[in-house]
Amino acid sequence: MLAKGWFEEYGFWAVFVAGFPPIPYKVFTIAAGALHMVFPPFVLTSIIGRCGQFFLVAMLLTAGGEKLEIKLHEYMDRLGWATVALVVIGIGVYKFTAHV
Repeated sequence: MLAKGWFEEYGFWAVFVAGFPPIPYKVFTIAAGALHMVFPPFVLTSIIGRCGQFFLVAMLLTAGGEKLEIKLHEYMDRLGWATVALVVIGIGVYKFTAHV
């Protein structure tokens, strides 16, 4: 029941963050189904997260060309974890300021 409660509260953000590498998106989609996440927010979050990832990479490669592509491959995992960290910090700041 702990996982279900956590997913009910943070499911939107969990699926959103999973849209960016290095977190395996498939794990969160299966969890969303198993824990009965409401379907419309799941679809909206999936579209935003996955499209955001692909459009961000496409824009970076268009702007930076082959040199940036090489660097992007080198730092992709770090960028993904940085995204995860920013979202977690953002949620923490929101939670802290909402209760003050």
